[in-house]
Amino acid sequence: MLTNEQLDAFALEIATFGNIPISSKNCGIGCIYCKVQTDPILKRYPKIPDITLEDLYLGFKYVDQTSKYLRLGAGVLVAPHTDPYLHPLIYDFIKHTADFFPKKMITTVTTGSYIEESKLHFLHSIPNFGIDLSLITMQEERETIVPNATRERINYHLRHAPLNKVTLMFTGDLDVLKRDLELLYSLDIDSKAKEILVRRIEYTDFSQTKLNSIAYRSIDKYEECVKYLNENHPKVIFTVPVLKDAFKGGNNEYFSQADERIALQKKRIEAEVNQQFDIVCSESGYEYFREAYKSNSNVQVHLVKNKLYGGSVTVAGLLNHTDIISQLNIQSAESVIVLPYEMYNHEKCDITGNSISEIENKYNAEVWVI
Repeated sequence: MLTNEQLDAFALEIATFGNIPISSKNCGIGCIYCKVQTDPILKRYPKIPDITLEDLYLGFKYVDQTSKYLRLGAGVLVAPHTDPYLHPLIYDFIKHTADFFPKKMITTVTTGSYIEESKLHFLHSIPNFGIDLSLITMQEERETIVPNATRERINYHLRHAPLNKVTLMFTGDLDVLKRDLELLYSLDIDSKAKEILVRRIEYTDFSQTKLNSIAYRSIDKYEECVKYLNENHPKVIFTVPVLKDAFKGGNNEYFSQADERIALQKKRIEAEVNQQFDIVCSESGYEYFREAYKSNSNVQVHLVKNKLYGGSVTVAGLLNHTDIISQLNIQSAESVIVLPYEMYNHEKCDITGNSISEIENKYNAEVWVI
């Protein structure tokens, strides 16, 4: 039975991120990029017990009906340190969720270390289910990054599991990435899974020390990595840390979403002829948005760096009021402040739990969230 505090966190995670957290049981794999022990924001959220089938159905009412995907297991903020396959009812949960949402793709994000080989036939029988496998790497550095990785089991799952997505981490060594991709292609993962994703390794001020040296190499060589993928594996998707031309190719969704956002902003701005606008951007989109608005005399684009997390974090979703208030200076007394919608949950609170009204009151301004 979830307490009121646990239920609030449970519902918040589902409504905001499309994840149904099912347990706070520590997975024990020991990934060096795991943020659970060091992330100050996660301390705001209670641990949840192994949820019941009744709790699962309760969670269904908070699901965004328009979303194509629904993830089951580890959350973003609530129970992020677990593996869904540690829950004793996980296979029942997958079946119930898939049956309840037949038009959604149901996924589980996992290292695969706890998936029972004997259950793969059952998972294959569920047409709208697929595993998002965090493969990380299968080369020499694997145990450095994932200390308790289970190579034999992962190799089996690569060959036999129903895969939706396979994620690799670029460790800074292009040869390692090439060998990983050769392995995946030799197993026809490019045809069996909907997506192969290559991630840049990020770090924060709170990251484990072991992660930082790998992250530095990953970041330093990432443009070279992207160039290689575009030239040799154009169907492979890669993360885009900053909206610049060097990162176009494998996943232009980031750029198309930015263009759609700018078009939506401009449509609203053009309806307010005599109004001044101050658009807040994270590092990931600042130059791109500034270029888009260079001819708009009534629009100023502001860079707000993510000081809360620090490190290499650049994304809008981790912006927060403390960082904005400490960095945003507005010249016009009657300006409209435009903020990215990613920084707010469905209750219009930022990642630290502060309501959007704090910005409205601080600047005595109208605030648009787009």
